[in-house]
Amino acid sequence: MPDQNFQKFIEELKSRNEIVEVVSAYCQLERRGGGYWACCPLPGHMEKTPSFCVNQAGQFFKCFGCQRGGDVITFIMEVESLSYMEAVKFLANRANMDLPELSYKDDWKVDENAKNRETRLKILKDTARFYVSNLSKPEGAPYLEYIYKRGFDQTTIRTFGLGCSTDYKSLPKYLREKGYSYEDMLSCGVVSYNKDTQEYSDFEAHRMIVPIIDSFSNVIAFGGRVIEKTDFAKYKNTRETSVFVKNRALFNANNIKKLKREMGTLPYVILVEGYMDVIALHTAGIKNAIASMGTSLTVEQARLILRYSDTVIVSYDGDAAGQKATFRGMQILKDAGLNVKVIAIPDNMDPDEYIKAKGVDAYKDLLLEAQPLIDYKLQYLTKTFNINDTVERRKFLDKALQVILESDKEFEREELLRKLSQITKITYESLKRDLDQTSQKSAYKPVIAPRQPEIHTDDEPDSALIKAERLVLSAILNGVSYAKINDLVGLEFSSQIRSEIASTILMLAEENKQISASIVTHILGEEYYTELNNILSLIDIGLGERKSDILYYEDCVKFIKMTNLETDIQYLKDYAVNETDVKRQLFAITKIRDKQNELHKLKTEDKL
Repeated sequence: MPDQNFQKFIEELKSRNEIVEVVSAYCQLERRGGGYWACCPLPGHMEKTPSFCVNQAGQFFKCFGCQRGGDVITFIMEVESLSYMEAVKFLANRANMDLPELSYKDDWKVDENAKNRETRLKILKDTARFYVSNLSKPEGAPYLEYIYKRGFDQTTIRTFGLGCSTDYKSLPKYLREKGYSYEDMLSCGVVSYNKDTQEYSDFEAHRMIVPIIDSFSNVIAFGGRVIEKTDFAKYKNTRETSVFVKNRALFNANNIKKLKREMGTLPYVILVEGYMDVIALHTAGIKNAIASMGTSLTVEQARLILRYSDTVIVSYDGDAAGQKATFRGMQILKDAGLNVKVIAIPDNMDPDEYIKAKGVDAYKDLLLEAQPLIDYKLQYLTKTFNINDTVERRKFLDKALQVILESDKEFEREELLRKLSQITKITYESLKRDLDQTSQKSAYKPVIAPRQPEIHTDDEPDSALIKAERLVLSAILNGVSYAKINDLVGLEFSSQIRSEIASTILMLAEENKQISASIVTHILGEEYYTELNNILSLIDIGLGERKSDILYYEDCVKFIKMTNLETDIQYLKDYAVNETDVKRQLFAITKIRDKQNELHKLKTEDKL
C-alpha cells in the first residue's frame, strides 16, 4: 500500500516549488491572458513562436508544439532528463526539504532504468577516485609532472578532479574488487573488451584524465590526453552512454553553476573548444569558461548556457577549423536567445597558448573588445574575399548586405553600412540604396524553426533508417563508383554524428580535397571513430559494382529522402495546427503542399 507520509511530502514539495518560479529559471515567461507563455525550453523542441504555457492556478505546464505537459515534478524530469526520484530530490534540495524515510521503494518509482543509472554513476565516481589516486603513485609521476608543466597547480587538480591512467589492467581489477560486473563497467564506457584476447582493459589507458561532470556534480564521462607525442589523436573521450549524451553536455557546468550561485548573476560566460582551455583559463583566474563536447553546438547546449547567463563570448581557436566551428554554432546560440559576441585570437592560437604568450591581461583585453555577432560576420567576410579584385569585391558586397539585413535595428544597420563604406570606398548613399533593394527582394517570409534530428545513442538498435544512412556514407567514403558526393546535398541524417560526417565530406569536396575516412577522422576527432568504423565496415557486406548493388544504394538514398520529407510534413502539420499567426500558418501550409508533391514524385518514381 502507498506510503501516506510520502504522499503528504509530495504535496508539500509541490506547494514549496511554485511552478512559475521553477520554470522561470529555464526560460523567460511572459504573462498573457490567464497564463504564462514562452518558447518551449524542453529538450528536442526548438521554436521561435511561443507555444509553451504555464498555468499558475492549476500548477501545471503544457507545450502545444511538442505536446508535453504535467506538474512541476514532470517539468524537472523533462528539462533535466531525470528520473522521478532524481526530480524529487532536485526539488527537495531547492526547497531545503529533508527527504522522508520510505517503507516501500515503489513509492519512489524506482524502475530498472533508474537502478542502472545509479549503478553507472557509482562506477564513474569510483573510477574518478581511482584515477586521482594514481597521481600519488610512482607510476603517476610523469603525468603529475606534465600537469605541472601545463601550469596547473594542486588547487586546479582538486577543482577539476584531474588524474591519470597508468596501465590497461588496474582499473578493471579495481572495479571488479569493489563488486561491479564487467557488464556494468562496459555500460558506462570506462572499460573496453577485446574479443580476440577475451580481456577487459581501461578505455583511457596511459592518459592524463579529465572527468566530465554534469551540473549536479555527477561524473558522467572521462576525457583522456596522451602526454607524449604519438601518431594517433591526443584526446579521447569515453563513448556516449545513457548518462552521457555528448550534445547535451557542457564541460565545467558544475563549477559555472556554483559561480553563478555565489555571484548571483554572471555578466557573460566564455565558450571555448575544449576542456584543457577551460582548465587553463580557470588557472589564470578566469572562472566563467565552459566548453562544448566537440565544436558542433546543439540547441540543448545553447539552452544550458542560457541558464547561467544571457551573454556568451565565443572564444574558439584562431585556426581555420576553429573559425568554421564558430560560424556553425553561433546562429544556434543566437536563436536560443543569447546575446552572442565573438573574439578572434591572433596568430592561430588557442586561449591557453595566447595567455602563456601574451599574459592573462592581454586575453582579458580581447574579451573587452569582443565583437557582436553581426560585426564578426562582416570582419570574417573581409578576410574571406579579396576586396581589391573586382569580382571578389562584388561577391563580398552581396554577402555583406545580406549580413547587415539580419539586423532589425536601424541605427545598427546605418553603423554597419558606414563601416562597409570605409572598407570598400563606396559611398554610404549607394550602399543604402543597394541595401533597400536587397531588402525588398528579401520580402517578408515567415521563418519556421527547423526540426531537430533525433538523438540516437549506442544503446539503441539499428533501425532501417540508420542502416541506410550508414550505407550511403560508406559507399562515398569507400570511393564506390556510383556513389556521388552530390547525393549528400540536402539529405538530413538522424544523428548529430552522421550529420557532421556528411557535412565534413561536403566541405572537403568544396575545397577540392581528397576524401577518405582518415581525413574525416582527423578533422572531426577520435570520438567519431566508433561510428566511422560502423559505416566503413559495410563495404564487407557486398557494396560491389553489380546492378543489384547500385539499385540498393539508390534505394537507400531515396529512402532517406522520403523519410526526411515525411518527418518534415508531420512537423509542419503540427506547426500549422498550433500557430496563431495567419501568415506563418499559410506559409506552413504552402510548405506542406510543396513537400507532399516532392514525396509523391519520389513514390511515383519508385513504382516506375
